[in-house]
This record gives sequence, C-alpha cells and structure tokens, in this order.
Amino acid sequence: MSQLKAYMDDTTILTSKEADTCKLLSIMDEMMVWSRMTFKPKKSRSLSLRKGKVHEDICFSVSGQKIPTVSEEPIKSLGRWYDKTLKDSNQVKVTIKTVDESLKTIGRCPLQSKYQVWCLQHMLIPILLWPLLIYEVTMSTVEAIEAKINRYTRKWLGLPPGLSNVALYSKQSKLKLLLKSIAEEFKAGKVRFQMMLENSNDTVSKEESKRLVKAIQQSQQGQWTNWEEAMQRSITWNDIWQMSPLRLSVLIRSTYDMLPSMTNLAKWKKGDDPTCPVCKEKPQTMEHVLSSCRMALANGRYTWRHNRVLEELTTTISNHMKPEAANISHKFFAEGGKMWIGSKRITSPLLVQNQNILGINDDWIVAADLPGWQT
Repeated sequence: MSQLKAYMDDTTILTSKEADTCKLLSIMDEMMVWSRMTFKPKKSRSLSLRKGKVHEDICFSVSGQKIPTVSEEPIKSLGRWYDKTLKDSNQVKVTIKTVDESLKTIGRCPLQSKYQVWCLQHMLIPILLWPLLIYEVTMSTVEAIEAKINRYTRKWLGLPPGLSNVALYSKQSKLKLLLKSIAEEFKAGKVRFQMMLENSNDTVSKEESKRLVKAIQQSQQGQWTNWEEAMQRSITWNDIWQMSPLRLSVLIRSTYDMLPSMTNLAKWKKGDDPTCPVCKEKPQTMEHVLSSCRMALANGRYTWRHNRVLEELTTTISNHMKPEAANISHKFFAEGGKMWIGSKRITSPLLVQNQNILGINDDWIVAADLPGWQT
C-alpha cells in the first residue's frame, strides 16, 4: 500500500512505524520550504494505533510545530467527523439530538402549521440525509427518527395520532400528499451510495408496495383501496398554501375514515353509543353520513349538498361566458409599418386573445337542474 495518498490539497501519510512517519514528514517539510510554502500543523491531525487501539502518547511535529492528535481535537474531513473512538455512535447521537432540537425550533416558529410542515420537508430532512448517508446508522434508529417526524407532521396538519403513515407517504392512495419519508430517502440514498440493492433495483417502488400491502390489511384506514371508481387526487404544496388548516385536516382524515363519527368515537373510547343520532337506526360511519342515512335523504340533506356543488359549477361557467371574460385585444399599426414578435415579422393587424372560448361566442347556454335556475 502506498505510504502517501493525496486528494486535492490534502495529503495522508500511512506507515507501519513511527520512525518512517517522522522521516516522511521531514522530507515533505524540506519540499515545502523549497517551494516557498508552509504547512499548517493546527489544521492537521495524527492518529497512532497499536494492537488495534488508539495510542495517545505518540506525537508528531512538522515545521517545528506539534501536530494535534485526533484524541485531543476531533477533525472533520470530507463532511465526516473523526474522533478517538473511531466509531460513528457519537455522531449518530448528535444527529438524533439535532432532530429533537430542530423539530422543537420549527414548532416554536410563529408560522402557520402548514408552513412548519414545509420547513420540515424542505429544510430539515435534506440536512439530516447527509449524516445518515455517511455514518453507520441502523434502520431502527432511522425509523425512530421518522416516528418523531410523523408525530410532529400529524400535529401540524391537525391529524389524529392514530392515522397511519400510509396516509402521509403513499403514492397510490386516493389522496396523495407530496411528503417525503426520511426512512425511504435513507434507503434510496444508501442504494445510490453503494450502487447496488439486493433483490431490487427500485427502493421507492418496493417501499410503496409495502405501504399498499399494509393499507389492504387495515380494515378502516385502508378502505380507499376498494374505491375503484374514485380518481386519485394529488395535493401539491400550492394547494396546501391555499387551504385553511382545518380544511386540509378534514380532507386527509375523511380519506382514511378518521373523522370523529359516532362509530369512531366509540372505538376510541370517547363515546358509548355508535348509533347515528339522525336516523337512530344504524351505526354512524363515514359512509352512512355521506350517502346511507335514510333520514338525511328524507330531510333533503343530500339534495342540498348536491345543489351547492352544482351551483358552484354553473356559476363559474356562467361567469366565463360573459364577453368581458374573453379578454380580446387588438393591436394596429400604420400601413407599411413593421411589428416583430420574437424573430417573426407581422405585417397585418394582430388579434390577441386568451384561451377562453366561452366568452368569445354568445350562443352558449347553461342548463342546470337547480331550483330557480334560468338558462
């Protein structure tokens, strides 16, 4: 093995004897003097091993100055810290402490809860992925870190503690959130770092398959796996910015049947009677509330909900049918004049309009099955 290893402006000396190290340091010192450069011993470190253990009594010097040992002053090289233990356990503890302190710091920030989730996803998790990649961290430690992150995520999104991580990270669920799982990112990072993965070439797909299996096994929170006619909705960060915290919480909890219905309150030991208080016949599940309550149907609740949605749609379409919604503008110029758009020359009047075809023509008719609606 070569006694000298260099990377950029760093040089490492590896020898089996103390005398050889001193001799190499002396030769290198003469070369530096000849080239009119100097070493910086305070930025260097020495490490001596005897029978596999760190020996702290051996010291080296260069340019008449002592080189600190790793035992005296730990050093950071290429983003990785080295100390006298030569183990990663201390840095793993530092990473866990960073997680705890960072989550508490984000929680104390005077921000809306959805912005706190954004800070966690786009600021804290990227910072944590580097130490998790370069140090030897067990999967159980990463899962414990993710459990802490999940607890704060549920809290900031207004979700109950019992909501599974399938709701947060699933890519196949009917309500897809753009949240990153630190455990999944950790595995993918290790795969990219080692350029291989046993029995699989796609860690993300493998983790998603595990979540789908877990969701199918959940009788309550996994009911969305049977919604064959429902289209998947992907919630972007832009959607989250525009939603009130309560609306976002209700949206997620309703997808996974975690709203405080009478049945759920009875399961959670927060109530005694799971019967629907409206019809007083069947248990009040989310499905019963939305579409199966006989008394709600007789009282017109479902019709009212249907009419409100239809009214919103027809009103929006009618507003886009107005002439001013077409936003048509003309640009004229003198005969023989020139107008350029990019590299294209225009020699005739230019008509500029947007893509709203409803406002251009006046023969559109909106018909809706709404009380009092006039076309």
